[in-house]
Amino acid sequence: MNVDIEIKTPQEIGLEELVKFTMEAEQQRSSQLRCGTNRQEVEKHIKETFACEPFHYISARYDGRLLGLAGCYGFTESMMYLEYWHPLVLPGDHYNDIFQLLVRESIKHTKSLGRNRLEIFLMKITDDIRFEYEQVRPLYEAGGMKRGHEWTEMVCDLTKSTLDEQDLPDDFSLKPIIEVTNDEIWPTYNATFLASGDRRYLNQTEAHRRENFDDFFDRKKPWEEEASLLLYFEDQIVGFHKINLYDFGGFVNGVGIHPDFRRRGLGKILMMASLVRAAKNGMKNLVLEVDIDNHRAIGLYEQLGFIHNRGSISHVWTA
Repeated sequence: MNVDIEIKTPQEIGLEELVKFTMEAEQQRSSQLRCGTNRQEVEKHIKETFACEPFHYISARYDGRLLGLAGCYGFTESMMYLEYWHPLVLPGDHYNDIFQLLVRESIKHTKSLGRNRLEIFLMKITDDIRFEYEQVRPLYEAGGMKRGHEWTEMVCDLTKSTLDEQDLPDDFSLKPIIEVTNDEIWPTYNATFLASGDRRYLNQTEAHRRENFDDFFDRKKPWEEEASLLLYFEDQIVGFHKINLYDFGGFVNGVGIHPDFRRRGLGKILMMASLVRAAKNGMKNLVLEVDIDNHRAIGLYEQLGFIHNRGSISHVWTA
C-alpha cells in the first residue's frame, strides 16, 4: 500500500479535518487516553497545539484520505517531542505499517530540523491501560524509537496534610528560587542528578540536560514562587524543590539534594517546608513523577503523604 506523506502545520491541514480524524481514530482507545470525550474537548486540545512552535503534523494519506497523523513539536533547541500517544492511525489492515512509517518519518523530520533527540511520553498508564501500551510498544521499536524508562506518578492531597516545617540544622537556610539565577542553581542540579542514578538524565547529552533544566526552571511559566525553595549550607546551594502550576494543581519540576549532603534528612526537611507553604497558599494537589526503581525517593515521598496514582513510559530516538 503506497501512501503519501505530507508535513504540514495544523493550520495548513485545517481544524475541521483534524477534529474529525482525531475523534474517529481515538474510538479504538480507552476513554482515559483520548484527548477529549466530545467534539468541544477535542477541538480545544487541537487548538492548543497551534501555539507550539515549531509544531508539524506528519500525515499519511491514501487516495486523498487521511489515515494517520504524527504530531511533532520542538521542545528545546536539540530535542523534539511526539504529541500525546501519537501516531494516531485509523483502524484497519494497514494499521501497524502506517504507525511504523509515521514513527520513521517523525525521526526523519527531527533530523531535518537539526535536532538529535525525539521522545514521547506515554502517560496515564494504569494496570487497565498497560495492555494498550504493550500493543504499540513493538511498533515504536520497529520504527526506531527504543523503550526508554518508566515512572510512577504520585499525588499528595495537601488539604489533608498534617505536615509542619521543621527547624533547619545550624548553618543551613532556605531561600526562594525566584531570587537566584539558573546559572547559579545549575551546578548543584547537575551534580545531584548525575549522582542520583536517574536513567533518563544519564542517557542524555550535556546539552540535553541543560536544556531540560532551563525548561523546568523557566521563569516565564506559572510556578509557586513562595514554595519553590533552595536549601543552602552557608553560601552553597545544596538542595532545590521547584513547583510549577497547572490547572490540576502543582507539579514538582525538580527536587534533589547534592550528593555530598545526602542521608542527613535534608531532603525531607526541604520538601516539608515547600509543601507546607504551598498548602498555606491554597494549593490542593501536588504531583510528582519518580523512576520506578528509585525506591529510596519513593519511600520518602510516601512518608510525606504522596500516594501512587498512575505511570508513564517513554520511547526515545537519539542520533
